[in-house]
Amino acid sequence: MIKKVTIRHLAGFFLLTAFLAASAPVAGAVEKFDRGMSHRETPVFMPRGQLMFGGTVSYRDFNFYDYTFLILNDINIDAYTLSVAPNVYYSFAKNMAVGVKFSYKRTLARVDETNLSLSDDLSFGISDFYALQHTYYGSLSYRYYIPIGKSKIFGIFSDISLNFGAGQGKSLNGAGPDMSGTYQRILDVGIDVIPGIAVFVTNEMCVEASVGILGLEWKRISQTTNQVYEGNYETSKANFKLNLLSINIGVNFVLPILNDKPAASSKTR
Repeated sequence: MIKKVTIRHLAGFFLLTAFLAASAPVAGAVEKFDRGMSHRETPVFMPRGQLMFGGTVSYRDFNFYDYTFLILNDINIDAYTLSVAPNVYYSFAKNMAVGVKFSYKRTLARVDETNLSLSDDLSFGISDFYALQHTYYGSLSYRYYIPIGKSKIFGIFSDISLNFGAGQGKSLNGAGPDMSGTYQRILDVGIDVIPGIAVFVTNEMCVEASVGILGLEWKRISQTTNQVYEGNYETSKANFKLNLLSINIGVNFVLPILNDKPAASSKTR
């Protein structure tokens, strides 16, 4: 008889403990933990109803003269990449804007002489090679601004863009009667995530610096060699990297379209 009572008491104790443990999170859920990241509580950096227009410029240059790297000897290469991207944004809500971008990208590479040495008896040479490629892009973008602290001058932003591009390219190899040429047609679709920092120099002029860290891209290239041979290939890639050598510098001019209350409350930043 004593054994049965003890088991009942233990069972009741375990049930009561389980009930208290299950009800504890419910009672604690009344007070929600807040990290202070609510959109409504974020200070205004870009008021609603602002029209922004401007652009970014990026340039990269490569020059090698009689340079040696691993199995490559006597490298003589001149190359550069130029990108120009004008844009127009409209802030439809506090710190949020949508817009369109039109960009032009040009890449040029010229190889005068480069030797590939795999061994003492096996080597290859590349010379008189010329490649040119230029692409036009149209992009739909969404941008979100976050002020640094409560500042109305310094802020950071994240830009998400859906890109559609088309372009042409050509390459020449050799010289004289041995020259061969290839013409290319390019189709490029991708998504880019570009964070950056924005600084208002005046009340209407903002200087920006940004760098791409995440990208998805699909590209199709159709080519014709010597106006006879045709072919095509497709590539797709996803990358997550920070390239400090490819920083975009841009300027945006801000014009108020609507008299938003946060903007009217402070005449200067």
